[in-house]
Amino acid sequence: MSIFSKLFGKSNNKELDSSSIEQPASPAIIQVFEELDKHLRKASVSQIGGFKPPENPCASWFGGHAVKLSNETIPEYNGKKMFPLLQVNCSELPFVPKQLNEIALFVVWINQEELPFDKDHGDGWLIREYTSLDGLEQIEEINKPNHVKTFPIKWSLSETEAPGWEDAWELVDLSTVNDDDEASDLFFEKYQNSSSTKVGGYPSDIQHGVGRLDEFVFQIGSEEKANWNWVDSGIAYFIKTEENGWEFDCQFY
Repeated sequence: MSIFSKLFGKSNNKELDSSSIEQPASPAIIQVFEELDKHLRKASVSQIGGFKPPENPCASWFGGHAVKLSNETIPEYNGKKMFPLLQVNCSELPFVPKQLNEIALFVVWINQEELPFDKDHGDGWLIREYTSLDGLEQIEEINKPNHVKTFPIKWSLSETEAPGWEDAWELVDLSTVNDDDEASDLFFEKYQNSSSTKVGGYPSDIQHGVGRLDEFVFQIGSEEKANWNWVDSGIAYFIKTEENGWEFDCQFY
């Protein structure tokens, strides 16, 4: 019998049913997992390519497709044009986080010289947000890295996104789980989240907890199909606050 079956009486139950829990799980451990289940989140998870590209220029794209207003110029960094790594049409998202409630579409622009996760918004990276699709037009020529492939995106709903181990401590005291080897193993079996490009949910950590869970909006993964890699298959995290606007962070393997 697996540890999941031993503790919970089922092999693949993502929603904890206390009536099915079997011994030897302690009441304290059961309570911790029941509390953590209350913090599961929804997310819109990307599928990169694998289907016919849409004709709508305002659809979601990865790796070099973007729209802009006619009076906007291509953003630059150190005198060189940046490229649009990600375009998201929020009406296509099955789940939309609160920070994007008033946003119809956004485009993530990145420079081609360095990874600017330690720079302020607008310095080497830029997120342009649009409250309406009116007046947006496709950019004809886009300067992008030669190795990066461009693909449309479809979105699917994940309803059971969970925080990583370190981030979960911000939500629930895991001391009783930490002191029990089987319960600790169960945490990593039961609570997972997508490392792909996604909007909403929880950040998928690599080296340590990401933190600022209430401000996390989306992440961009190292998408193999598009031949894009955030240095050693890393993940970039984007948060947004009313006070400071957009912020950018990364973790690497």
